[in-house]
Amino acid sequence: MDRRKTPIPVEVQRHITKLFVTNLPDGCSGLDLASQVRSHGQIFYLYIARKRDKGGNRFGFISMLDVKDKGELLKNLRGIRLGDNKLWFNIARFVLEDGEINIGMSKQKPIKIPDPKGNVGEGSTTNGGHNVTGEWSFKDMLLGKTINVDDKINAFSSLHGVAVVTRMADVTCLKNIYVYLNEICPGLGKVQYLGGLDLLVSFEDAESAQTFRFAAESMKEIFSLVSLWEGQSLGFERVAWLKVQGIPLHLVSNEVTDAVGGMIGKVVHKANRSESDHDLSFKYVGVLVGDDTRISEEIMLVWRNRKFRVWIVEEAGDWVPVFAKVPKIKMSKTWLVKSRLRMTRRKISRNIRRKSLTAKMIAVRK
Repeated sequence: MDRRKTPIPVEVQRHITKLFVTNLPDGCSGLDLASQVRSHGQIFYLYIARKRDKGGNRFGFISMLDVKDKGELLKNLRGIRLGDNKLWFNIARFVLEDGEINIGMSKQKPIKIPDPKGNVGEGSTTNGGHNVTGEWSFKDMLLGKTINVDDKINAFSSLHGVAVVTRMADVTCLKNIYVYLNEICPGLGKVQYLGGLDLLVSFEDAESAQTFRFAAESMKEIFSLVSLWEGQSLGFERVAWLKVQGIPLHLVSNEVTDAVGGMIGKVVHKANRSESDHDLSFKYVGVLVGDDTRISEEIMLVWRNRKFRVWIVEEAGDWVPVFAKVPKIKMSKTWLVKSRLRMTRRKISRNIRRKSLTAKMIAVRK
C-alpha cells in the first residue's frame, strides 16, 4: 500500500484506534461507510481496499480518535448495515511505525474521510474532516443521490445558545424527561425528540438553558451526554425493538435475551422476562442502531457444546417515545431569578446564624 509522505506524529498515534471492517457491498464508497460510522465517534482516517479478503469480501480500515471504550464501540458498529450487507468490525492488530496498518496484500490508494458537504468515492482523499478535491463514486454518479446543500442554510439557528442537546442513558430515562426537567426548571423548557436517545430541550433565554445544562451534567446516570445547541452536526440513531424467538426454555433468561440483542446494537431497554409470564415463546429488547435498515437476523447460541438457533426480527413501524406526564406548573422564566434570590437569602441567613452562634460560644468560653 502507499505510505503517507509524512508519518503520523507519535502524540497523535496514541489517540488512534484502528478498526478492520469487512463485508462491504460492491460499489461502497468512503463516503457511504463514513456516513454510517461518523455518529459513533470521530474519524481520523479511512480507506477501502481494492482487493478482497480471503472470504471474497470487500474490506477496509478506519482510524478513530479518542475511543474511550473499544468494546462498546465495536458493539455499536456491529449493528451497521449497508444495503443488504451487515458489516463486521474488529480491532486491527498490525500497525507499521508510521501509524498505517500493514495488511500485506494490496497497494491501494488510501481514502481519507470527507466532510459531509463533499462527495468522496473510492480513491479520493480528505483529511481531518476538511474536504480535499475528490471525485464522485460510481454509485453516486449512477444513482444521482447526492445533493449539494447551500452553505447558508442553518436550521434552528434561533435556538443557538438557548437550547440543549442531550442523550439520555436509556429508554426509561428518555420517557421521564419531563419529570427531570420539572425537578430542575419547573414550568420551563420545550422537549423535541431527535431520534435514538437524543432530545432537544429549548428555553426562552440562555440563562435557563445553562441552568438546565449544569444540573443535567451532574446527573450522569440519567443524562449520558449534554451540550448547548450551537448548530453542530448530530449523527442519526434510532431505537429498534427486537422480537427474540427460539431461546430454549432452560436458557430463557433476561441475561441471555439481552446478550442476543447486544449482537445487533447497544441495549437501551433490557428484557423483563418473568417466570410467571403466560407466553415464554418470545421476548422484546430495545437496541440503538445507526441506520434505517429493518433487522432480521439468525444467530446461534452455544451452551455446553450444543448449538441452538435463535431468530431476531424487528417490530414494524417507527417508534416514537411516549413521555411521562407531570402536573403543569404555570411559571415564567422569572422563577429562576426568584429561586436563586431565595437560595441566596437562605445562604446569607445560614451564615448570619453561624456567626451569631460562634460569637455566643466564644462569649460563653470567656
